[in-house]
Amino acid sequence: MDILRVEEVDKNYGALEVLKQVSLSVPAGCIFAIIGPNGAGKTTLFKVMTGESPCNAGNVFFQGENVTRAPAHWRARAGMGRTFQVARVFNDFSVLENVVAAIEARRRYQHQPAGRFWAVEPAREVLAEAHQLIADIGLATVISHAARFLSHGDRKRLEFVIALALKPRVLMLDEPTAGMSPADRLGIADLILRIRDQMGVTVVMTEHDMDIVFRLADRIMVLSYGETVACGGVADIKGNPAVQEVYLGKEMNHA
Repeated sequence: MDILRVEEVDKNYGALEVLKQVSLSVPAGCIFAIIGPNGAGKTTLFKVMTGESPCNAGNVFFQGENVTRAPAHWRARAGMGRTFQVARVFNDFSVLENVVAAIEARRRYQHQPAGRFWAVEPAREVLAEAHQLIADIGLATVISHAARFLSHGDRKRLEFVIALALKPRVLMLDEPTAGMSPADRLGIADLILRIRDQMGVTVVMTEHDMDIVFRLADRIMVLSYGETVACGGVADIKGNPAVQEVYLGKEMNHA
């Protein structure tokens, strides 16, 4: 079953056509990568899928429901998590406080108890869930550190934890390894695989590092100037002459 589907989406900014008749289908449990050169429309497509920016034509379906006109916060509450190229966290909060805030927000909008005195002190069950998530993602050693003092890699991990605290069905990752060292990139790649395999979360990602894409993706979609060049498995994309021409380079034919 496709958990996320886009049908013939157009997106314009004035006279500028950014997306042109873009369609895609993401099966549940898949890691789906969207690649393409700068300016291809990847982030705009993300914004359309997550509800941050309305499309001019076409439709977006999430878990079988047409969400084309649904706002971003509604899609988030329905199970669409999101991270950004630059991690968005509460800088003055500790790692623990960031995660507790996300868990309490989820519990409140799902009409679950967040604790009688949640505005003063987190409930024990909230703290237990936060500690477990933080340990699972590998941030236990910095749990009391303010987010502003974390390394770039740890800030990205914290953003992952915040997104996972909302218990998403689909996790949308916009350039998850941007600006990272090679070691941190591999660490994030392993984390994405673990999230998918252990938590059953479907992952949709944009990424420029093709080693990471080929390591992770079950399916890959290639955009160029807002149009779909190709969509398929890793072998299909590597061997596609049009993809080699617009993005990968001819040397990828022998990779």
